[in-house]
Amino acid sequence: MISVTLTWIAEKVGGRLVGEDKTISKVSTDTRDDLTGALFIALKGPNFDAHRFTEQARQGGAEALLVEKPQQTELSQIVVEDTRYALGLLGAAVKAEVAPKTVAITGSNGKTTVKEMLSSILSLKDSTLATAGNFNNDIGVPLTLLRLGKQHKYAVIELGANHPGEIGYTTNLTKPDVAILNNVSAAHVEGFGSVHGVARAKTEIFRGLGSQGVAITPLESDYSSSWESVCANYHWQTFGLSEQADVYATDIQLNDEGHPTFSLHIDGQAEAVTLQLSGRHNVLNALSASAAAYQLGVPLTDIISGLELVTPAKGRLTTIKVSEHLRIIDDTYNASVASTKAALDLLGSYSGYRIFVLGDMGELGADARAYHEEIGEHAIGTGIDNLYSLGVLSQSASEVFNGHGGKHFSQLDALVQAILQRLTEQQGKQPVTVLVKGSRSAHMERVVAALQSAVESHSSIGDKHAC
Repeated sequence: MISVTLTWIAEKVGGRLVGEDKTISKVSTDTRDDLTGALFIALKGPNFDAHRFTEQARQGGAEALLVEKPQQTELSQIVVEDTRYALGLLGAAVKAEVAPKTVAITGSNGKTTVKEMLSSILSLKDSTLATAGNFNNDIGVPLTLLRLGKQHKYAVIELGANHPGEIGYTTNLTKPDVAILNNVSAAHVEGFGSVHGVARAKTEIFRGLGSQGVAITPLESDYSSSWESVCANYHWQTFGLSEQADVYATDIQLNDEGHPTFSLHIDGQAEAVTLQLSGRHNVLNALSASAAAYQLGVPLTDIISGLELVTPAKGRLTTIKVSEHLRIIDDTYNASVASTKAALDLLGSYSGYRIFVLGDMGELGADARAYHEEIGEHAIGTGIDNLYSLGVLSQSASEVFNGHGGKHFSQLDALVQAILQRLTEQQGKQPVTVLVKGSRSAHMERVVAALQSAVESHSSIGDKHAC
């Protein structure tokens, strides 16, 4: 964060400074952080009130407080009506002060991947700040903006939401030069009523653009009518697999590891790209990031270099080579309908025996069971050998797959034993790939860990067996 005075902060957030003016270069909302010299912001919510921890913040080294009511303390404090709103104002003020070229990204799927791709590209040009972890909501976005320093020439900010209006709020804090709507699908439907509601909410990202702003959207989308009239007000760029898109891909092929190679076309130029990420769907993510980078003046050769440096994050189609013949693909970070279908498509592209392990996909609203049934239908079309489910809603998927190798499990141990049985049956015959996926709430990483442990304890399977 840049160094600013408490007087400056009070002015930006519309607060009243009580006590001595000081210079601050660190902000925190969490007493577990190193608070030495920090401004501690006491957030309030329906089930918590950090004003109860201001003394703990002082003991932790905080230099000042941002609060809604004056505290009995010798620390300097800025008093505001709403600390959550003040946090947003402060993040926006720091962003305006640093003034980096900024890209905001939203979408039902692939936000984090596009963020990683774009930050990889821009980091080759100059110092770049990118959203860390899942700091993409109305608290995480301003905290990300507060990390900006004078050295940062670019900022890549991920915007998520679980209710209407949240992206509209965070994009107005971010004021991006380029806004990407990566895609729309059935994800977090519960908070929006329908997928059309999701589409309307994602379109809020363009509200933060200035008159010279760039709007980037997929060319091929069932929901493009939600944003066409809005994007017409800006410099509008599209990406896709059709030559009608401004940025498009041709000659897509997957290697033995599922990594795509393709020709990237921008502005009459074309170059070959090979990603270290798995799955055909990551071609679209690469096109999205490339469109934004090109609009910021990055040459195509540098775009390709940045794309090819990106490696998968843990739990995002991460390949675990258990042995020469057995691999586990860990895609347990999260799951939506679209990302689950993409994972199935990837699994279907592999040779050998293929097992898909599915946990519940969360936040899908009243149609949740129908969406899980849709996954079962999609799985049949990929030609995989087994679909095993663990959870409640995911049972609908394995029931549809019943007769094709589907089975539901209520216990983790029974699921792992069933997979081990399949591994034993395939021993010496063909390689085996096990792909594990589910929403964050399903904690499917426990399946990956349990399976690895079980295979390691049956060394004959791991050494001689299939992947």
